[in-house]
Amino acid sequence: SSLFRLTVFGPGFSDVSMRGLLGRAGLLMLWIPADSFVADADQKMYAAGLSRVSSLAEAVVSVFETTVPKPGHSEVLVQVEGSSMNHLDLLWHVLGSQPVWSTAESYWRLFGGFPKILGMDLAGTVVDVGPGVRKLSIGDKVWAMNAREAEWDGKVLGGLTGHAWARYVTVNEGSAGLMPSSLNFTEAGALPLVAQTSLKALKLLGAPWSGNVTVLILGSTGGTGHVAIQLAKAMGATTVIATGSAIHSEFVKSLGADRFIDYHTEDWWNASVVSDFSVDAVYDTVLQEGTGDRAFQKLKDHGRYVTLCAGIPSCGAPLPSFTTTVSRPTVRARRLRCIYGTCASAAALDELRSYVDARMLRVHLDAITPLASIQHGVDLISSRHVVGKVAVTMDGVDDPRIIV
Repeated sequence: SSLFRLTVFGPGFSDVSMRGLLGRAGLLMLWIPADSFVADADQKMYAAGLSRVSSLAEAVVSVFETTVPKPGHSEVLVQVEGSSMNHLDLLWHVLGSQPVWSTAESYWRLFGGFPKILGMDLAGTVVDVGPGVRKLSIGDKVWAMNAREAEWDGKVLGGLTGHAWARYVTVNEGSAGLMPSSLNFTEAGALPLVAQTSLKALKLLGAPWSGNVTVLILGSTGGTGHVAIQLAKAMGATTVIATGSAIHSEFVKSLGADRFIDYHTEDWWNASVVSDFSVDAVYDTVLQEGTGDRAFQKLKDHGRYVTLCAGIPSCGAPLPSFTTTVSRPTVRARRLRCIYGTCASAAALDELRSYVDARMLRVHLDAITPLASIQHGVDLISSRHVVGKVAVTMDGVDDPRIIV
């Protein structure tokens, strides 16, 4: 009947055909109306995250069963099709110390947020709406960075960690936007955090630009870096200089970089590589110690430097020293942590959608992992050799980049 659809909850499954259903076991099947979704109190789904952490060195991401959430005020319930992995998703690295982790875990347990579902990016379809929702409707295809709640509510930490590695996710409509029509769910689910981060960083650096502007991007092959190159060109940068490994030079140039620096053979801070006082903006995604001081030496008067936060609660960004800062009074340095209200919003996603649909922004997927094999993706991103992004799909997909 067109009035119903079959929804199957299980690791790596969504709405599947009977052919796929016959070959699997241990699945929970529910008939639900096609134009709405009502989550019963005992309705279950599969999600991925941390179910036990004996020590930060032994953290393992696993798939577990949990309750389907219900949308609250101004929230929508999204049936997730695509997500991705970001370094900030790896909380045992981000929090940095066992005492901080223990405090976070205690609050999650107190407020019913443990096992801790991980993941911030999502793309999927709205299947239910809470009271007060005005802009989104059931059936809308959306993308979002899902990290808006209070600091200790069982879902997020400091506005950063979400709960998107799950079949169903609630998200405030102010954090979600209509997905680009030119992307599929897997691609769209890999962009929200890195794209919103780089969009905000470039605006802090002065974008959109007019005139002759040179931008130096440190770390060009990761999630934020490969997006930043494209956005910098789209927003008016005349010259983009990018750093990375030589094996990726052609890839980086294909994104729009005008000049590539191989960090294995050249140090960008040497005057023979990048002239002192020659750059208008420096965007640091590598976070190497001493970068702030070195960047100030490259920047022109009135230049700008933006670096990203590396951890929670300590930012850990390599800002310039006090001495360097006072020696260049017209040069500005900022650190950026992308949370709701600073760079994550429906408005930012709508702006990014325009770049994507205009073919000015694309995402490079290094690998795709189904939810059922989530630890394989975690191992890959932990190696820090990912080019672009590692995507997470709720279903197994026939794609040569998939990790099985």
